[in-house]
Amino acid sequence: MNEAGRSVARKAGIVGAGTLSSRVLGVVRESVIAAYFEKEVIDAFQVAFMLPNSFRRLTAEGAFSISITTVFSKLRQEGDPEQSRQFVSAVYGFSIAFLALLTVLGVFGAHWLTLLAGWGFSSDPGKFVLATRLTATMFPYIFFISLTALAMGLLNASGRFFAPAFAPALLSVAIIGCAVGLSGTMPSLGLDPVFSLAAGVLIGGVAQLVAQLPSLRALGLLVRPAINLRDPALRRVLKITAPMVIGASAYQAYNILATSFASTLGHGAVTFITFAQRFFELPLAVLVMAISTAALPGLAGLVGAGKIDEAKNVWIHALRLALFVSTPAMVALIVLAEPVITIMYQRGLFSHGDAVETAGALRWLSAGMISVALLRQTTPFFYAFEKVRIPVVMTFVNIGAYAIAAVFLKDRWGHRGLCMATSIAATVQGVGLLLALRMSVGTLGLTGLARNWLRVIVATVPMGLVIYFLSGFAAWEQGGNDLHNIVILAGCVVAGVVIYALTAWILRVAELRELVEALKRRRRRRVP
Repeated sequence: MNEAGRSVARKAGIVGAGTLSSRVLGVVRESVIAAYFEKEVIDAFQVAFMLPNSFRRLTAEGAFSISITTVFSKLRQEGDPEQSRQFVSAVYGFSIAFLALLTVLGVFGAHWLTLLAGWGFSSDPGKFVLATRLTATMFPYIFFISLTALAMGLLNASGRFFAPAFAPALLSVAIIGCAVGLSGTMPSLGLDPVFSLAAGVLIGGVAQLVAQLPSLRALGLLVRPAINLRDPALRRVLKITAPMVIGASAYQAYNILATSFASTLGHGAVTFITFAQRFFELPLAVLVMAISTAALPGLAGLVGAGKIDEAKNVWIHALRLALFVSTPAMVALIVLAEPVITIMYQRGLFSHGDAVETAGALRWLSAGMISVALLRQTTPFFYAFEKVRIPVVMTFVNIGAYAIAAVFLKDRWGHRGLCMATSIAATVQGVGLLLALRMSVGTLGLTGLARNWLRVIVATVPMGLVIYFLSGFAAWEQGGNDLHNIVILAGCVVAGVVIYALTAWILRVAELRELVEALKRRRRRRVP
């Protein structure tokens, strides 16, 4: 592995560790919500929280922030600190003004947003009114989380990954604290207990932004905002962002479409899918997105320096790492869907029947994990080349594929059918992006990638068989507090990791050997 590849792996480790803490706390957060609130109320909260959370794809990760990371990385390559500071100041000014306007529009348009995203709730006036009030209360979250994403983009481009990686955990901490500490007091204020979750969302948004400030100050990036639309670097960002906004808007439309479909399938459908997505996103966010986040600044820098072949090598290495972790994760989640959902959620007001329904959703979402890993590693390559139209077009293809599949599958399979449609659409998009990349930049080295992935698949087979066998010794209907069930699940996880690692070592899977060598180097550095 070359130095660029080692750098990606090292940075991905930092991002992965921080994201792991955030995602684990996210699962705990959902577990607390499941135990404290009825499914009908959780449905309303999830739809209301989805709206500002999805809009941040427009204002943050999916568009503006990625453009900033790309442009700022290239500015740093040029080595002009004053130009960089002027760019940061202009970005701050533009972002604050735009987000303030968007927040006001969202709060006053909460009724129409809720109707759009949860039109199935219209048959239940009480549920619809609750969702609308929650939307208006939580929509300001978009202001804070989008500024946080902007700060994260600047820090990532500067090689600082710690604060951006660990700050998102604060959202879950705030929601858990408010659910436990405030839900009982809300009725005395004339509010439904679920508004304790809304309070946690707002507190968590502010906390995440504040957590970025010390690192920004240390780098000299905490500058006074200025409205300067003439700044050439800002104009470049806006030029890159414009078509990406269309793609991000398409993603927003996809979220609204999916939630609207789910809202028509009765009480609990939104909750089942949302809880399943939490587990589905865990390996993707901790491992796959960590690799992508670490690789993007390097890709942008290499492309900016004209080192296209080196950029290809970084991409192919990042994709190999992603397949190395996502393939066994996919199999494990399909086999252990009911066990993990039972252990994490089945307590309090969340029944075993609810766990089974959620597990069904998780299995079908997990079937598309490889495709999601592929598209999440490939999209940043297009951004590094500033060829953003191709990912935008493929996002629309994803939505079309999802809509067609969902219409045919939801009536027969319910919320499981929607999850099937999600996996089908991700596969169409991932393969399309890969073909487009091959046509855009030439040979990618996919033959070697395929050979290595075949070894990974073979290493995954014995792992899947063993954990399936072990999971049969539990009585999952006994719930998540049953000690025997907890021990069996823990044994499945440990056995799965050990068997996969041993088999991968025997088959000489390169990524495992790189990981072992990295650990050895770290240990040698610590020895005095």
